Amino acid sequence: MNSEEKTVLQLRFKGSDEKVHTFSFPKAVSGLTTETIAEAMNAIATLGLFSRKGVTLYDSAVSGAYVKTTTQELYKV
Repeated sequence: MNSEEKTVLQLRFKGSDEKVHTFSFPKAVSGLTTETIAEAMNAIATLGLFSRKGVTLYDSAVSGAYVKTTTQELYKV
């Protein structure tokens, strides 16, 4: 059986609705620094470009992380 590993950069923001919203980058550069991520997240929050149904989705930065997942194929036709 095959297994596949993927790494995604996930940026989490609090929206104007006080809920947490995630912005994911499946092809992000690895090894970004905390300072680089914080600066980018603050810029995204300040611009207020993303909204849905009257809610600003990325209003304030919460966290940024590289998330690694492993998919292990168990059965395939």
